[in-house]
Amino acid sequence: MKKMPNIEGKKISAKDIPQYTWNADLVDFDGPLLSLFKSEDGEDALFSWLDCSNSRNRWCILPLSRELLGSYLKQETSLLEVFQSLDSFVVFDVTPSHRRTNFTLTNLSDLPQDYIPDPESYLFDEISTDAATALRDEETEEYYLGLDGGMYIDDLSLIPKTYQQLYSFHYGLEHLQRDAVSHSFSRILKGWTGGFSSVNVFTGLRSVIPSIHRVRISELRYNSPGHIKVNLLPKLAEKIESAANYIENEENFRESEQFYKDVYNFFKDHKIAGFEEERNQHERSLTPDTNKEIMAYVDTFFEMMDWTEYQENFKKVHASPLLQLRILLAYYRRLKKLRPYIVRGHLSIGSSLLT
Repeated sequence: MKKMPNIEGKKISAKDIPQYTWNADLVDFDGPLLSLFKSEDGEDALFSWLDCSNSRNRWCILPLSRELLGSYLKQETSLLEVFQSLDSFVVFDVTPSHRRTNFTLTNLSDLPQDYIPDPESYLFDEISTDAATALRDEETEEYYLGLDGGMYIDDLSLIPKTYQQLYSFHYGLEHLQRDAVSHSFSRILKGWTGGFSSVNVFTGLRSVIPSIHRVRISELRYNSPGHIKVNLLPKLAEKIESAANYIENEENFRESEQFYKDVYNFFKDHKIAGFEEERNQHERSLTPDTNKEIMAYVDTFFEMMDWTEYQENFKKVHASPLLQLRILLAYYRRLKKLRPYIVRGHLSIGSSLLT
């Protein structure tokens, strides 16, 4: 029976380690060998397989920065260099029941030689998963949120927060083909019952965005006029900009508000609770005809926002038509928060107001 070597270092408990959420497998051979995770604090980490016995697998946790993650995905940095960048890291064992145990805080010099990656341990195309390739190929760009006019401090808080929530939603729609995103979307929506706020939906989707794709502030200038310069995925920014431009138009806004009113009246007529307060009471059984009507509202919203390319994938999310509609309405309420700033010329999505 194979026995794994002891690891020198400091024994720690599971509570000393952040909670991590699986994001993507980067290397897989009859099972994952290297995976990307995200901590509860929003930090990235690689989980690297080290060894196994007849009863356990051994892994280590390698926290890394946005820059180092991007460099590793682009094959500019080796896995060995990721190890070498850390003063310490955690090694742990996983039992057949998937329980993590035997946590040890250690460093590279205390690892057995067989555990240390080769100097040529780059993420070559030959070993990369489709998820790893997709993460590498999606490039972020600079983007502007132009600011002008008399603003208060809560305005400067609301605008980036709302924009981040819209971006998280679009990230979910755009990446539903990635298992971690689709599973998270389904899990979050299933949990949206009994007082679970829709805020948690946007927060949950943000948890599957790796640092290389998060909205990162590059520059903040408020000189009236000024701007927030950010780094993000341009396709998602274009979707938000298009939606904002749509409701900026007065005729379109009346149409979207009428749609919202029609849904509200439908909910009221069918005694469906939890509309404005964004909290879903436990769903009573809805008839097939009612669900069909709700699904028609979902389709109308996608057509109104010109998101038809996402329509079929969104339907595959394991959530009822009612929950699908609720999240779309929650998105609309957030989008509508930005409209007064846009109409008054205080906010320009996609351009700086600096001359």
